Amino acid sequence: MSKAIGGVDPARLLALLERISGVSVAVLADLVLDEFRYGEPDRVSREAPVLILNHRKTELLPGGGANAVANLKALGARPIPLGRVGDDDSGDALLKNLKLRGISSSLIWTPDHYQTPTKTRILAGGAHSVKQQVVRMDLGERADMTAGEEEHLRSNLMLALGEGTGLLISDYGYGMLHAGNLPEILAMAREAGAKVVVDSRNQLALYRGITAAAPNLEEAEKASGIRVGHDTRRLEEAGRMLRESLQCEALLITLGSRGMVLFAQGLDPVHLPVYGTDEVADVTGAGDTVAAAFTAALLSGGTSLEAAALANVAAGLVVMKRGTATVAPEEIARALQNLF
Repeated sequence: MSKAIGGVDPARLLALLERISGVSVAVLADLVLDEFRYGEPDRVSREAPVLILNHRKTELLPGGGANAVANLKALGARPIPLGRVGDDDSGDALLKNLKLRGISSSLIWTPDHYQTPTKTRILAGGAHSVKQQVVRMDLGERADMTAGEEEHLRSNLMLALGEGTGLLISDYGYGMLHAGNLPEILAMAREAGAKVVVDSRNQLALYRGITAAAPNLEEAEKASGIRVGHDTRRLEEAGRMLRESLQCEALLITLGSRGMVLFAQGLDPVHLPVYGTDEVADVTGAGDTVAAAFTAALLSGGTSLEAAALANVAAGLVVMKRGTATVAPEEIARALQNLF
């Protein structure tokens, strides 16, 4: 007998995984560049009590909403990203990386005043040891949209909705999405008949009338106004209240090492324990993987519970990788087949 995930038979998830291939998803996103600089300790500096690292390599990867785009592509979906990058080295690197992955950037614009958000992580370790993150430096701040940018957003969103079967909004709070334009954005999606899934860091409460949302616990606490901690009763209270407030069909709250919990129309709260081992390598970007897999599964005809179960497996696999990573259908399929 196969082992169910959240009450879902792995065979159903395998069938759902196959349907994701080729599904088109518009992604309205704050696009970020993740930079990983790796070094090996040489000596302690005479200038200050800090290590001097000999640089070994640098990796430039899609981060933030761009990581959600990359995850959709890796899952076999066809992401249609729209957003903005700066006319700078980080923006160039991000566009180049998307192109290498076969992702179109035709709906991404480059305003003069904008700086591409960049998160630089310095990792150190011996030549034959695992490198550990020692410091992170963030570049790029929230920037208000100009009237010209708002027009770019509207026209590009109309094009993306015409191609996509639904919309994923990845809102990292860099100013592209705000209280002034969100009502029109959501109205355009409704008019297009698109399902809308939202992952918002700071303003989830503004997204009323969407299909689903995938916040982490901190974001859910902020949006609901309820401090949860490790209290299961308060978690369920916050989840029910937030889903009703957002008037959405499903709410998937990720809990880190405690897995995730789904609040969905017609279901009692469903708690999904972490898939796989608790020996996590790196949680960088795991929330983007969840949002991408959850969205792709919903748009491929999966129920909210099936989509949550598939996202749970994807998250369990991606946190075993280092850096900002993605997960392929073949990896998920092998994991599901092991449950039979």
